[in-house]
Amino acid sequence: MLCPHSDQNRQHTVIMASILSSKAVLQFFFRDGATAALFRWLNFRLFVGQQQLKLAASEHTDSQPTSATTYLIQWEQQAASTFSVLKTTRWVLLMLSLLMAFIGFGAMAGVLNYSGNQPINVWIPLALFAFIPFGLTLSSFYFSVLSPAEQSEHGHPFLMMLVKKLKLRAFLPYKNLLFPWLFWQAQKVAIFFSLAALLSFFLLATFQDYQFGWSSTLITDNATMTRIMRVITWPWHWFIASPSAELISDTRFSALNATLSGVNENWWLTLVMAIMVYGILPRFLLTLFLRKRFVNKLKRNISGSGDIEQFVVAQTHQASHNPIQFDGQLELPDRVSIDDSKVDLISWQQPGFPLPVVKNLGTCDWHEDEQWLMSAASHLVKPVLVIVDPVQTPTGELADCIDLLKQNNVSVSLVLYTNEIEEKRFVQQLKSWQYFAQRHHIDLKRGG
Repeated sequence: MLCPHSDQNRQHTVIMASILSSKAVLQFFFRDGATAALFRWLNFRLFVGQQQLKLAASEHTDSQPTSATTYLIQWEQQAASTFSVLKTTRWVLLMLSLLMAFIGFGAMAGVLNYSGNQPINVWIPLALFAFIPFGLTLSSFYFSVLSPAEQSEHGHPFLMMLVKKLKLRAFLPYKNLLFPWLFWQAQKVAIFFSLAALLSFFLLATFQDYQFGWSSTLITDNATMTRIMRVITWPWHWFIASPSAELISDTRFSALNATLSGVNENWWLTLVMAIMVYGILPRFLLTLFLRKRFVNKLKRNISGSGDIEQFVVAQTHQASHNPIQFDGQLELPDRVSIDDSKVDLISWQQPGFPLPVVKNLGTCDWHEDEQWLMSAASHLVKPVLVIVDPVQTPTGELADCIDLLKQNNVSVSLVLYTNEIEEKRFVQQLKSWQYFAQRHHIDLKRGG
C-alpha cells in the first residue's frame, strides 16, 4: 500500500521506481522460454489484480532499496502452486502435436497404398499435403494478424476450444497476450502434420515402388496440365525441373485404363517439393513470425505495465513519520451512483468488474491503452467515472490515463468502489487517494 504522506516517503517511492531494471525483470520472466514467461507474467498480474500485493513474509524489512527481481523471486516461491497450469499446458500441447503427427503419418500411408498396384493420382497427395495446408496457413495469417476480430472470443471458436482444453479460462481477461500465444502454438502443432506426412513418404517409398500419374475430369488436355504444373513448380523450377509435357502425356491415366506407358521419376520429386514449399515452409515462417510478434508484445506489456512498480512499492512500504497536511479536515467523499445510465464507467485494472464499462484500463499493454485514450473512442458524451478499488495503489500510469481522459472529456471523476472493505481501512486508504486526487486535480467520489 502506497502512503504518500511525507517527503521522505515520496522520495523513497521515486528511488524504488528508478531501480526497477527492465532488463533484469525481463530476464526473470523469460529465463525458461517464452511460454513460461507468459504464464509467469499472467500469474503475477492475477496476483496483483486480486490486490494480494504484500508477500506473506519479506526478508527485506529495512528502508534500503532492493532489486525488483528479489521480490519477484520471493513471490514465485510463495506462488509456486499456481504454475501447475504450465506443466499441464505443455503436456496437452505435446499430446496434440503427437496426435497431429500420427494423423499426418497415417494419412500419407493411406494415400500411397489406397489404390493397390494401380498408379497414384498425384492430385490427391498434392491437395491433402500441399494445397490444403497452404490455404489453412493463409487463413491462419489472416485471423491471427489481419482480422479486426483478432482478440474477440466469439471470432475464434478453435482458440476457445484450446482455452477450454488447456484450462486457461482464468487468463481470458488478458487475451491480448493469451490469443497471440495460442495462435503461435496452433501453428507449432499443425506443422507436425506435414512433417510426419513427409517422413511417412520417405519411409514407405524407401521400401516400396510407387507409381504416380494424373487423372482429372475437368482437365481434358495435356497442355493445360503442363501449364498448371509450371505454375505450381515455379518456386523451385531453377533447381528441379517441372514435369515435362512428355511426362505429363505418358503418365495420364483414366479410371478404365490405369496402365502407364512412361517413366515418372519426376513426379515424386514434384510431390515432395510441393509439400515442403506449400505445406511446411509457409507454416514454419508463420510460426516464427507469430513467435517473434508474441515475444515482442509480451516484453512491451511487461515493460510498460505499472504492476511491478506497484508490487515492489507495496513490499517496501513504511509508515509515514511526517504526514502531509491537507487543506481542511479529512472528509469522506460524496457518494455517486455508478449504476446509472447517465454516466460512462471506465474501470482501472478490474477486468472482471460486475457492471458494464466502456473500457478497462491498466490490464492490457500500456501502448494499447494510450492508443485508445488518444483515439476518438475516448471522447465520451456522458460524465466519465474512473472506477478504482480503494485498496489499489495510485500509480503514475493511472495518473497518465486520467490526464489523457481529461483532455478529451469535460467531466472526469475518480470513484472509489468496493463491496468488501472495513470502514477503518477505507479511511486509511482514503488519505492516499485524496492526496493523489489533489495532486492531479480530479474530483474524488465514493461509489454506491
